Amino acid sequence: MPVYKVFTWNMQRAQSVSSRLVHQPNAVVRERYRVLKALVDWADFGFITEPGKDIRDNLNNYHLPGLQRNFCTSQLGDNQNDASACRPLVYSKVPFSGFPSTNESYACYSSGSDEANRYPAIAMVTLPQGDGNGNNQLLLVSFHATSGFGAYENCRGYFDSFYQFRQGGFGPTAIPLLWIVGGDFNCNGGSGIYMPPTFTHQSGHILDGFFADQNGTNFQVTQSTAAQTYLTVNGGEGQLITNTHVDPHGYVVNGHHLSDHVPVFAELCIKRRPADMDIDTTNIVNTPRNRRKSAKYTTGMDTS
Repeated sequence: MPVYKVFTWNMQRAQSVSSRLVHQPNAVVRERYRVLKALVDWADFGFITEPGKDIRDNLNNYHLPGLQRNFCTSQLGDNQNDASACRPLVYSKVPFSGFPSTNESYACYSSGSDEANRYPAIAMVTLPQGDGNGNNQLLLVSFHATSGFGAYENCRGYFDSFYQFRQGGFGPTAIPLLWIVGGDFNCNGGSGIYMPPTFTHQSGHILDGFFADQNGTNFQVTQSTAAQTYLTVNGGEGQLITNTHVDPHGYVVNGHHLSDHVPVFAELCIKRRPADMDIDTTNIVNTPRNRRKSAKYTTGMDTS
């Protein structure tokens, strides 16, 4: 059964690799790098939101010690200040097979403020087994939703865009697509969303997780291991301290604040749908969205 290990982490734009290139690396940076390397070594795919500039600047010149895998960011330009930009990254243990056109709705979808907008990072990988109908590409997306009370609508609009249909002689036909989106959604989930049951942010909210599904393919996407926070109690490291009046707080490892977000990890199963299994059309909403009704949006959100 094909199971893929995934993680997502909002790194709060903090350094994690640059100080390792000098003789006396900063202890906080060293811990942040160590946690990141552990996640990269474990996972098949990773989705990093708010990576440090030291990572963004070294994506293609192999100055990521121990992390020389496959990373990519959006191919679209934005209007953020480069020094403090929030530009998501996709990580893959296997080489990317290609990059979708930036004209695709899921590639050019904007989040953030008008003064500092950002785009998701997207890439494709080839699965070792197809769905029997000619589909064997998996879309990987790192998405950082608009913060504040705009997160709900920002996520809903983005996630709905994956369910695309074209008009034909016998009615609308689904455009085949299989995807995993990981990132900081800045709000609670919805249909097809996998998030931990416990807080992922120091504010006491659940903001980070995965959106994985298919449209028009013969694949089936399920959770093999439920999304969890990467804390000591779950086999990871550190603790989340939500009391922001004490220091350190947030995601704390060995006494060091590494981020305001905890890494989240999960295992997702992607396999061919059994031949005798059909899509339950009663669970498809044609308007205003083509998403499953198996779960509903909630209004919980945060300003982080």
